[in-house]
Amino acid sequence: MRRLRARLLLASALGAGALSCAAPGLPPGGPVDKLPPSLERVTPDTNALRVKAKEVVFTFDEIVSERPKGATGASATTLDQLVVISPSESPPVVDWRRDRIAIRPRKGWRPNTGYTVTLLPGLADLSGNFTKKPLQIVFSTGDQIPQSEVRGVVFDWVAQRPVAGARIEATIGKDTLLRWLAAADSLGRFALTHVPPAADMRLRVYSDANGNRLLDKRELWDTLSVALADSARRDFYLFAHDSVAPRLSEPTLVDSTAVRLKFDRGLNPAVPFSLANITVKNKDSTVRAIKGLYRAGEFDSLAAKTRKAYDDSVAKADTSKAARAARAKADSARAKFVNDSIVAAQVAQAKAVRDTARREPAPKPSRPAPPLEFVLAFDKPLRAEDEITIQVTGVVSLDGIAAKPLERRLKGPKPPPKKDSTAVKPGPTKPGAAPDAKAATRDSTSAKTVRDSTAKKPETPAPAPPKKPAADTVKPAKPERSR
Repeated sequence: MRRLRARLLLASALGAGALSCAAPGLPPGGPVDKLPPSLERVTPDTNALRVKAKEVVFTFDEIVSERPKGATGASATTLDQLVVISPSESPPVVDWRRDRIAIRPRKGWRPNTGYTVTLLPGLADLSGNFTKKPLQIVFSTGDQIPQSEVRGVVFDWVAQRPVAGARIEATIGKDTLLRWLAAADSLGRFALTHVPPAADMRLRVYSDANGNRLLDKRELWDTLSVALADSARRDFYLFAHDSVAPRLSEPTLVDSTAVRLKFDRGLNPAVPFSLANITVKNKDSTVRAIKGLYRAGEFDSLAAKTRKAYDDSVAKADTSKAARAARAKADSARAKFVNDSIVAAQVAQAKAVRDTARREPAPKPSRPAPPLEFVLAFDKPLRAEDEITIQVTGVVSLDGIAAKPLERRLKGPKPPPKKDSTAVKPGPTKPGAAPDAKAATRDSTSAKTVRDSTAKKPETPAPAPPKKPAADTVKPAKPERSR
């Protein structure tokens, strides 16, 4: 027994020594891993019928991370947020098993139901490589898999851009617990597949900015109903819904003839908004004539074109040598910019030919943005002493909430600063011109005054204090009286 214990102690000591000696000199572990996890198999098989398994298992060729791509901090994306079970009644249960991920509904699979289980892009390995495409399996617990589908694109209506990662939910009839689910990709596109046909399918789409699978108060959303037989195409235009009417911000002057009006939320495009909705009054309650009402983008583009045409006409009218040199410099800079852009386009085209990855352009919304900002133009310019009152009526929000009559006051432009009349005017600037005698005399006098004021004055000696008589001074003798 003692010999066995001694041998075990010796073996453990030798093993520890070998590890301590070998650790600093371990060779590198082969080439760097640059490939994302690859799916080897999934059980049950896709398109399987009458499935009795309790869970779906994705098996990969390497160990996958419990933290998806970009997951940092306490509120980061977790592995279960990459999983979508459609249809579902509650969030899924996700079990991480090193190189496998097991997925099941919290309340189990429903009988005679077709299911789609999706792993969204972002699944990472231990080297940080992540998947860029979704992984999906389709099966049924019954005898058939439904084949109807709804496709489309999700847009932010006001911002006019796709909403990446938007959540799509569909319910059929009165059953609001069972929901068919899908998620939009990075370009806002979605496909809600393998849905049973229904005459009263209701779709709800929201941005889900915090990834909690719930529609929060300030998140963008939209809903619509679809009579689905085989397939349907629907685009969604999300905006923040509330019961507050639009409000008018403080107007600002573009120049003396135009005023910019901005609302805090988009106006309903179905309700006309024109000059009939705006009244402008002067300080004496007379109505000021309005030349036109423009959308902000339209006015800015027109103003830019007008300014460019004016600058070109002024430049052409100026035939001086300096103006010709400036035009030549501007033309050469414009030509250089065009040549550089052509070369850049050729380089980009050559790279695109070499690049085998297909890059699709972002989809564009077919519905224009709701009006948010306008520019009001006047016939006569505003003066510094003017003060106008702008009254706006008939404003309706995207939710159909009508605002009460709005009113804002605005003062005219500030007058330019006055020139200082006491400043000394400069002398003649033309070469060869005779100097101004009065100005020269005034300048020399002022310069002399400055020199005299800055020169050191001679110090005046202080008066000497009176001397006190010394103590041993001989007093004068008194005169003798005459006898």
